[in-house]
Amino acid sequence: MKKYINIIYIAIFLIICCLPAALLPFFRSENPVGKEPAAEMPSIVNENGLNGNFSDECNLWFTQMMPFRADIITLKNKTDSGILGKRSNSVIVGKDGWLFTEEEIGDFIGETLSDRQIHNIAETLLILQRCAEKNGADFIFTAAPNKSTIYPEYMPAGFIQGSTSNLLLLEKELERIGVNYADLRSMLMKHKSDGEELYLKYDTHWNGIGALYGYDLLLSTLQKEHKSYSGTNYEVRRDFKGDLGKMLYPADPPLCDQYYFDMSFDSYRFIKPRKSLTNDEIMQNLMGDSESMDTQIQTVNNSAQDCVYVSRDSFFRALLPYFVDNYKKTEITRFRSLDIDKEGYDDIIYEIVERKLSDVVSVRPDISAPEVTSVSGTRVNNDGSSIIRTERSGNDLLVYGILDEDIVSANSSIYITVKDEISERRFQAFPITEKGKPGINEKSEYGFSAKISGVSSDDPDIAVIVS
Repeated sequence: MKKYINIIYIAIFLIICCLPAALLPFFRSENPVGKEPAAEMPSIVNENGLNGNFSDECNLWFTQMMPFRADIITLKNKTDSGILGKRSNSVIVGKDGWLFTEEEIGDFIGETLSDRQIHNIAETLLILQRCAEKNGADFIFTAAPNKSTIYPEYMPAGFIQGSTSNLLLLEKELERIGVNYADLRSMLMKHKSDGEELYLKYDTHWNGIGALYGYDLLLSTLQKEHKSYSGTNYEVRRDFKGDLGKMLYPADPPLCDQYYFDMSFDSYRFIKPRKSLTNDEIMQNLMGDSESMDTQIQTVNNSAQDCVYVSRDSFFRALLPYFVDNYKKTEITRFRSLDIDKEGYDDIIYEIVERKLSDVVSVRPDISAPEVTSVSGTRVNNDGSSIIRTERSGNDLLVYGILDEDIVSANSSIYITVKDEISERRFQAFPITEKGKPGINEKSEYGFSAKISGVSSDDPDIAVIVS
């Protein structure tokens, strides 16, 4: 009898294991969960021959296509968050059902970067500002606050808010060195104290009201004349699927209250994305709960004046209608390359969310190092304790490395001098570590990098100066 029970048990186990594959042709899940990229059916052979990643790609594809996947994840997360009180899918369930992303915990409890790291962020922004101003543009930086920064009262009781944060420390450093900054945090806290709800309950981002205030602050800080939409009629509809809600409950995401303004646009059109859609259809997609088609956006509006370039993250999408309506040309990118080393822009805006501030110095902007008139400080020797390297690409010279922390203070700036038989030129380096280079410690906060253009000499004398 026991033998037959074991056989039945094994048979049931095998049936359960095979059931997803058997049901796949009939009940496959077509949509990714949350913000995960859609997996494609893998191929055993690719352009390089046999696909060495076939097994991993096949596993990812099958996982996404698994029948009833969204329902299973939703049931699990409702059990974890609602019954067991556990964190699920990197989402924190706060008081009154408010959702927060796990990525903002460090900022909330007061885990901060070092003084040197904060300075590196601020000085990188200062270099970008000087580059923009050299090309005739006004530059402004802003940081969209984490939702828990504006609504700490909805965080779970187990999280104690810290006395400081990276954003607070950076704001002080930006003021000290003179970076133009639009203080969204203070502005939103003021409007919140007036009783206004500014963020989406089941999403990481602000709602339409918060975005409207953000637009007004940015252009006011730039001292640019702009349209006011404060008296525009709006409708509140509970129809927005928040990103956190979709991650936690993909089969049945809760809906957020969203504000829809009755705006009449001047004549405009999209240059990018170039899809077989009308302007209104593209705008509706970009303003919805999907993040497709928004890597690069360009619009033209011949009824307006001036050109704006924006490097931003997903927070800025809600501001798109206002900028389209106020600028002759609007260019918005999610890339961090910051293609600002050219003329033609009147305003340049750099926006990033608070929890991603360290990304400002994750990759050196692909622009030439700004030239300076004079440099004084300590010359660094390439003696092992400090690493100085060069790479050439045509007439461009990349000078990078890592300096001994004993010779670099929290507020030090790093300069490069290039001397040949004709002249000596001086440049300010980005305080950014070149990741992926041999022998470079990617976690160092004492790195530097500068792309120097117009170096024709085969063997120039290179010196690194710490000021």
